[in-house]
Amino acid sequence: MKKKLKVLLFILLLSILSIIFRSEIYIMINNISDSFFRTVIEEERYKLLFQGFISTTIISIASITLGTLLGLIIYCINKNKLKILRKFGNFYVRVMQGVPVTVLLLTSYYVIFGKINIDPMLVAIITFSIYFSAYVSEIVKGAMDSINISQIHSAYSLGFNKIQTIKYIILPQALSYTIPVYKNEVVSLVKLTSIAGYISIMDLTKASDIIRNRTYEAFFPLIITAIIYFILCYFISKILDLLYKKINPRNHVRGDK
Repeated sequence: MKKKLKVLLFILLLSILSIIFRSEIYIMINNISDSFFRTVIEEERYKLLFQGFISTTIISIASITLGTLLGLIIYCINKNKLKILRKFGNFYVRVMQGVPVTVLLLTSYYVIFGKINIDPMLVAIITFSIYFSAYVSEIVKGAMDSINISQIHSAYSLGFNKIQTIKYIILPQALSYTIPVYKNEVVSLVKLTSIAGYISIMDLTKASDIIRNRTYEAFFPLIITAIIYFILCYFISKILDLLYKKINPRNHVRGDK
């Protein structure tokens, strides 16, 4: 009863305030709608945001895919018996972790590929993939090191061959350790793609910056950009969460679906 009374009093207070400040509220709503029209609708500026969304999505998905594959290769190099390959792999990881990704992107575009006629988007995908692969290799290393070697020996003693041991013992546990950390790095990578505009790519951030420069209004371009990034990151996180629930062996032990 008290909660209902509080809600009624709150609604009554809002009604009174809306009546008192009716003209101010009308002006504020009118200004917001005008700002939205100028920054998004006028001159079809929403197409810039859509183009930026497409570019950001392509760069993100391509970088995640290639970076993951390259990260697995780097992990295998770090586990190689040849000392020189292990040193190269460790050096590669330390460099990628120690150098800011912005510096890597600018170096790739203006120095490494500076004299080559190459699409800036391809440069961005290559750079982000290389950067992301270092973190993937470390994630995989941590997951594999967390598996008790006695479980592998037990699997062999039960008659499992190497493929069965990987499929039923190693892979489910490794993925259950990997996916939560991997998800965080994937989301971070998606947000890092916002610097792609530094090399003349029409990504989301670049599109919002162009609109802001043309209209001298920053609210809607930046808010819409933030919302799109949030939706993209949320969608990717939910996919990885579903994969984690499906793969995690602890869920099968508890009988979770």
